[in-house]
Amino acid sequence: MGTEFPYVRCFPKHKRLADGTVRSVYYLANFAGDITKVASSVPVDDNTFLYKMCAKFQEKYGHFFPVGQRNLWNSQKAMLRWADKMIWFSFLVGSNESMYNDFSKYYGAIFSGVLVFNSFNCALIIVTQFLSDWDERFRNSSKSSVWILLKNRGKVWPVHVVHNQLTDGWPEFWDSHKLRSGFKVVFGCERSWIFEVVVLMHNLEPLYYSWSKTNHELQESSLMPYVADDLGTPRHLRTSCFPSMMSITHHIMQFGYDCASRKCITRVFGRRFRNLFHDTGADEISLNMRNKRWSICKIKNRVDRFSLENFFNSLNLQERDFVLVTAFDAANVNVLVFTGDGVERMYPWT
Repeated sequence: MGTEFPYVRCFPKHKRLADGTVRSVYYLANFAGDITKVASSVPVDDNTFLYKMCAKFQEKYGHFFPVGQRNLWNSQKAMLRWADKMIWFSFLVGSNESMYNDFSKYYGAIFSGVLVFNSFNCALIIVTQFLSDWDERFRNSSKSSVWILLKNRGKVWPVHVVHNQLTDGWPEFWDSHKLRSGFKVVFGCERSWIFEVVVLMHNLEPLYYSWSKTNHELQESSLMPYVADDLGTPRHLRTSCFPSMMSITHHIMQFGYDCASRKCITRVFGRRFRNLFHDTGADEISLNMRNKRWSICKIKNRVDRFSLENFFNSLNLQERDFVLVTAFDAANVNVLVFTGDGVERMYPWT
């Protein structure tokens, strides 16, 4: 595999040995169909296996893949988490390489979007913005096929998009996230073809999963040794539309607001921000959207209605708009606005 071909899946091949034991060899496959041997099972006794990284993989790719110092795992689950990191990093290397080759023209269309799911089979129109990039970057023979990487905290799902339909990898993503009709999924483009996702239930509260309640698996120093800022994420890798979920800091509040619901937006946000004031002990909340900031004050233990309405007036929200709010602390509350078509609304400051 060259750095320009991202890995899209990890799979085992099993072989029964003469002594009756079964040995498993694990491979990473890229989208072109090439496979690379990465790990194998090592029997300790009749019921116990260790999993060892292949020396050739470490030797060949260790100079640019953050394979880490560890080359032996005591469970298949731990080894597969490591393989997920290699998949993620292969997409990252693929999207970053053009940055170093002065192909920056491709990265003007950084994008976020929101989808409302009505059925298992749903189109993902947003990736059409990256098809030409993928075609030219990877010499793709088809003008209607692209691989994307969906990322939610410490887990990744490579998904094949063909003719704007989510195909290979989508059933696994759907099942893992327990998606239901009417759920909203926010896609934030972190890099070309790499999307951070947030799942919101019918009540527009985020849905948390077992892997999202622990530290981000991709945050290990062996994977990101070049951390250069207070969020724990290299500056050029931060998502342009909301803070990267690779950050060490977990959000303390997240919610959505659907303008079509006709609920009083001042009341909804006022209640949420009142709780945020209480939880953080702050006297001021800073709302951020790209390079724009608004300050929401607390006056006599109540949310200042004037500053809140000034914020709403700046957004000029429409009837079908959708707002996603993510608070990491009182000084770092990030806001995203989507149109009724599910595309991020652009403002002069964005």
